[in-house]
Amino acid sequence: MSFPRLLPILFIFAIFALAVSEAYSEGYVYRVDSMNFTVYFDGVVDAKVKLSVNETYLFFTVGLPGSPFSNLMVYDSSGVPLDFDVEDGNVTVYSFGENLVYVEYETLNLTYKEGVLWTFKVEAPVDFYVVLPYNASITGFSDVPLEVALLKDGRMLVKMPKGLQYVSYVIPPGIAEFRLKALNAISKARSAIADAKAEGRTEGLEDAESLLAEAESLFNGGDYRGAENRAEQAYSVAVKARKPLIGVVLDYMPYIAVITVLAVAAVLFLRFRRGGLARLIRENPWLDEDEKNVLKVVWVKGGGAFESDIREALDLPKTTVWRIIKKLEEDGLVKVEKIRGENYVKLAKR
Repeated sequence: MSFPRLLPILFIFAIFALAVSEAYSEGYVYRVDSMNFTVYFDGVVDAKVKLSVNETYLFFTVGLPGSPFSNLMVYDSSGVPLDFDVEDGNVTVYSFGENLVYVEYETLNLTYKEGVLWTFKVEAPVDFYVVLPYNASITGFSDVPLEVALLKDGRMLVKMPKGLQYVSYVIPPGIAEFRLKALNAISKARSAIADAKAEGRTEGLEDAESLLAEAESLFNGGDYRGAENRAEQAYSVAVKARKPLIGVVLDYMPYIAVITVLAVAAVLFLRFRRGGLARLIRENPWLDEDEKNVLKVVWVKGGGAFESDIREALDLPKTTVWRIIKKLEEDGLVKVEKIRGENYVKLAKR
């Protein structure tokens, strides 16, 4: 068949292809690109969803698993928040031409517990990742995982295929207790080192600081018993630290006396300004355990910590940590600053 005779056929085919393409374009509103879930020890799930959106739509409605939600946030690829409405588990997002939309929220409705057995269950339109709580041991799957990995902090990462899937796991008893014991030991060691420096007992203090650094590293890696052990060693070494022996010429005694007086005054001034964690807690007997633990984390981090670090150290949901920090700020015990868009919590100067 000659090319001129093919032209009408090609023209009809092009029109048909264009019509199909337009029909598909008009029918495409959004696609779920990825879904990631982080499960905490108390069953709270932090969900993150990435959506590709048809730019021709000013708004769209998406159903998200785990309704009702809390701390729901919707933003574009630049991190700018987008307006939205929530009704019956459906979220209507006013995207106004954005082609990428990110949704984050927390929910208690993707996990349930029977005895000591926890189960995370979700129906996802795409393959998804789920991060299990610290020291969780997997007992069963609905399907063979696509991937299982161990994160640097010791938590288990599981990739599951799309569809209705579940992951069952157990958390050994006492994990939260081990974390707090390690946290207390680190706080105690840090205070002992600070006191030794203030008193000029620097001989052997480098070993104490090295042990404390190991304890903090083990704690961040999820080895709480190891962290507690190293912190106790650091405390013992710091307590035994001594002042260095220095030969002093008698001619310089007046200068030494003046320097000694000034040093003592500086130490007393710094102690007065800095105070101590035990003193801070003692002066505020109404603090509950969660509030004390938040103060301990900030103290362990050197007097300042990001809200995400506090949440990670105590393994608590965002809403809980935010409420505690807000209460401590109202009581004048901490100050909150914004650094790179994240809350940075500092002990208030007293």
